[in-house]
Amino acid sequence: MAPVESYSVGEADTSAVPAGSSADFWAEHVCRNQGTLQFCFSDAPTFRGSMSIQGDADYLLIDVCSDDIVYTRTRKDIRRDDDAGLRLAVPTTGVLGLRQDDRAVRVRPGQAAVVTKTRPADFRQPRGTRARVLSMPAGALPLDPGSGPAVIDLELGLGPVVAGMVGGLVEQRAALDGQGFAAACDMIVELLGLCLRPTGNAATTLGAIDIAVRDFVRRNAAQPELTPAVIAHSLGWSLRQIQLALHTTGTTPSRLIRTERLARAHRLLRRGSADRTIADIAHASGFRSLSVFGAAFKARYGCTPHEVRTGGR
Repeated sequence: MAPVESYSVGEADTSAVPAGSSADFWAEHVCRNQGTLQFCFSDAPTFRGSMSIQGDADYLLIDVCSDDIVYTRTRKDIRRDDDAGLRLAVPTTGVLGLRQDDRAVRVRPGQAAVVTKTRPADFRQPRGTRARVLSMPAGALPLDPGSGPAVIDLELGLGPVVAGMVGGLVEQRAALDGQGFAAACDMIVELLGLCLRPTGNAATTLGAIDIAVRDFVRRNAAQPELTPAVIAHSLGWSLRQIQLALHTTGTTPSRLIRTERLARAHRLLRRGSADRTIADIAHASGFRSLSVFGAAFKARYGCTPHEVRTGGR
């Protein structure tokens, strides 16, 4: 993959390797980009597949077509790489099969599905099916625990906008830079959150509270005064309601605020001006204490802010 600032583009094609080794090549390449998975090839010795790849530290988008294959993520795989990210699958030809939480769905063109990597899942791509798969950070979208893949209609409302943006990123991958790719992916995530928003009477459910809180935190995380109590007061719900809503999706108000602030700081470190100090970035992301910021950043990303700034990670 050839780096363009923090953004990389590349390709993988089994036609580039000797016959008989294509399955091993494919498995190694997919695991390098998608984390630990198991593979079931319909015919491993003759397997053929190709993909384009583009991504940065937060997002990875692939456009893939191959012979019949089933990707499986087991509990052992989850323990091995601890990847809690999300995957958005958008078929452009053919029908994908996804299974998670004992719920199986068939996703056709005009639809998309979101799964989490924190629970076992199966992903079947029949021969000739082409799909675009966007990897997103953990917690980017609210998903109901145990409800299986979240299916999104891409033919109504904001759906066609999402589909058009994902397709545009693939088509323009060589002309993009890191800042443009990241900004577009951030917007896709925002639109997906709106697509998943409950409608009608569901506005009083914990799921709706979860979405509203995440939206509010995303917009206001940079404010040092933001606290769980401020969120509750601003949105008109009790702190207990907010805690219950976020508990169903595996987080807490304080953790959500900290995660959003760290993500903002991470983006600023990679994309911001080199003249901007790390202390300034910490304060601009909502942290009052530089030492607290440094410790939280190292715990979240496994490296220091300075290492991210200098490209060490």
